Amino acid sequence: MNVFIVLIPMLLMSAVFIEIRVIEMSLPEAAEAAEPPPPAEPLDLVIRLLPDAYVVEGNGLESLTIPIAWTPAGGSARAGAALHPLTQALAGIVAGHPGSREVRIVARAETRYQAIVTAMDLARAAGLTQVALEGAEGVVP
Repeated sequence: MNVFIVLIPMLLMSAVFIEIRVIEMSLPEAAEAAEPPPPAEPLDLVIRLLPDAYVVEGNGLESLTIPIAWTPAGGSARAGAALHPLTQALAGIVAGHPGSREVRIVARAETRYQAIVTAMDLARAAGLTQVALEGAEGVVP
């Protein structure tokens, strides 16, 4: 018991008491929150495969017709894909809409499989990596 009588005052004297301070600050009033801009209309890029041409369409874009008959001046197939008018047109569209990576390829039932694969390769060469296929009904303009 004598030990506790000696220890209690000793512990109380050696204890460090921390002062709690409050920093007063005043924040500026929030300005009127600016309304966020309306969401941009999605590009909805479409490549229509016609028997003799590619037709590129999208929201806010003029319809662009590119003939299918095109032969590269020389070089590898990849270089030919990069120089193809469809790839160049799509690359220009992608540059104008940097967040867009989607494209739909619309083809009729009579369209040759190789034409669809070629269109997919040209779109990929332009930076459009998300490709969807869609069947066209009736007569394609």
